[in-house]
Amino acid sequence: MSKQGVSTIGVDVKLGTSTLNYVTEFSDIGGKPSTLDATCMKDTVKKSVPGVQDAADFEITYLFDNSAADSDYRKVKTLQTAGAAVAVEVSLPDGTKFASTGYVSTYVTGGKVDELVSAKAVVSLQSDWTVTNPAANG
Repeated sequence: MSKQGVSTIGVDVKLGTSTLNYVTEFSDIGGKPSTLDATCMKDTVKKSVPGVQDAADFEITYLFDNSAADSDYRKVKTLQTAGAAVAVEVSLPDGTKFASTGYVSTYVTGGKVDELVSAKAVVSLQSDWTVTNPAANG
């Protein structure tokens, strides 16, 4: 029997070969297609068909720290500096995996009083998301 939802506790986000340790948020996985008008003169109702899927940039918010060589910020900044498309993978606690590829950039987001400093990784996707379903239980 299926569960009533999946918790974000234990979500794993990987860019290239690096797993990010302090992710606090990620954007939508997938996107909606554009709408192409397919209405003809004999139609009495407007008709449309799906066009190209708009998989907007994939964004990952993470807690900023630059004090160590293995900090998330340095790992992501290294990928940005390399300038090559890398794998991006999001693994959910139920075993579902979403994977794509893209170019990575990162920046520190603005801050406020009584708040941790955050950074954002932006992945300019170069391929559609693939889904790996979890293995069947039992």
